[in-house]
Amino acid sequence: MTPLITVNNLCMDFDGKRVLKNISFEIGEGEVLGIIGRSGAGKTVLMHLLRGVEQPPTSGKIIYHIAACDSCMYICMGSAAKKKKCPECGGKLVAKDVDFWDEKNEEIKRHIMKRTAIMFQRTFALYGNDRVIENVLHALDDINYPAEKAINRAADLLDEVRLSHRMMHIARDLSGGEKQRVVLARQLAKNPFLLFADEPTGTLDPETAHLVHSMLTNAAKSNTMGMVVTSHFSQVIEEVADRAMLLVDGEIAKLGSPTEVIEEFMKDFVDEEEYEPPSLGENVLIARDVYKRYISVDRGVVRAVNGVTFNVAEKEIFGIIGKSGAGKTTLSRIISGIIEPTSGEMIIRIGEE
Repeated sequence: MTPLITVNNLCMDFDGKRVLKNISFEIGEGEVLGIIGRSGAGKTVLMHLLRGVEQPPTSGKIIYHIAACDSCMYICMGSAAKKKKCPECGGKLVAKDVDFWDEKNEEIKRHIMKRTAIMFQRTFALYGNDRVIENVLHALDDINYPAEKAINRAADLLDEVRLSHRMMHIARDLSGGEKQRVVLARQLAKNPFLLFADEPTGTLDPETAHLVHSMLTNAAKSNTMGMVVTSHFSQVIEEVADRAMLLVDGEIAKLGSPTEVIEEFMKDFVDEEEYEPPSLGENVLIARDVYKRYISVDRGVVRAVNGVTFNVAEKEIFGIIGKSGAGKTTLSRIISGIIEPTSGEMIIRIGEE
C-alpha cells in the first residue's frame, strides 16, 4: 500500500509530563486506521498532531506523502502525481514528502489542512436554525464550489448519507444520528483526501451508530479517502477500521488487525466488584402521563413524548434509553424545566415537599 502519512518517533509533553511516547506508524492511501484506548490514553492528542492543530510535537516527525499542483497548490494523495495533471487547474502535479510540523513548510501545511476534514463526537458543526440542505450548501460555499452546480451536489451528498427525506427540515429538529449524518455530508462536501473522526458515534444508540459506521466506510471507499477514527468503543473499530492501534498511557501497545487489537484492549476489562443494590428512599420525581407535541411546518404534528409515566426514588440511578429520535432529549428537557409538557404532570420533591 502506498503510504499517505509516516509518523516517526513522535513524542508530546504537557507541563513536563510525556503524554505520547515514541509513536511510529504509517497510514496508507485510502486506509481506515482505528485508534482505540481508554480516556486519557493520548488518542485526541495524536489526532490533533496529525491534523496540524494546537501545538507542535516535542520531538519526532509527521511526514505527509502528497502531490501538490505547482500552479494552484491543490493537494492530492501522493499517487496522483502519476497522472501529472491537476484536477482543479490543469497544472502539473509534483510528488512531495512534507515534514508537516517543520516551520519552513507552514504554507504547504495550510494547504494540506484545507484538504482534510474532521467529525467530532458532538454535532457542533451545524447551523441549527438553517435547513439541512442549507447546511451542506454552506460547506460547498466555503470551498468556492461553483454556485450553479451546488444545489445538485448538495442533494447528492444528502442522498449519500441517506437524508434526502430530511432535506428541507430545520437542522436543530433532527435526531442525534441524523445530525451526525449532516455533519458527515458537510465534511464530504470539502472533498477531503483524509477524514478525521474523533469519537464520531460516542453519543448514539447502537443501531444508529452502526448506520453511521457503514456510511463512514462507504464514504472512504467511494471517495478513495483515507480516514483516522478514534474511539474507546470496540464496535466502532470493528465496523470501520481496516487496521487498528491500541494506545495505553501514550504508547502503542498493539498495532494490527481490528480483531487482534480489540482482543488485547478487552483483556483489562474484568468485573472485580459485586453489585449491591442500594436502599432506596422516597420518590423525588414523579412523571404522570406526560405528553409533548410540536407543530412543524414540514412534518406536521411531532409526538416527541407520548404518555410517559415513571417514578425516580432517592438514591436511585434512573436510566433512559432509546434510539435516536425516541424522545430522550425532549423528556430530559421537561424534567429539567427547560420546556413545558403539552399535558401531564412532572412533580419534583424539594426538601420535604
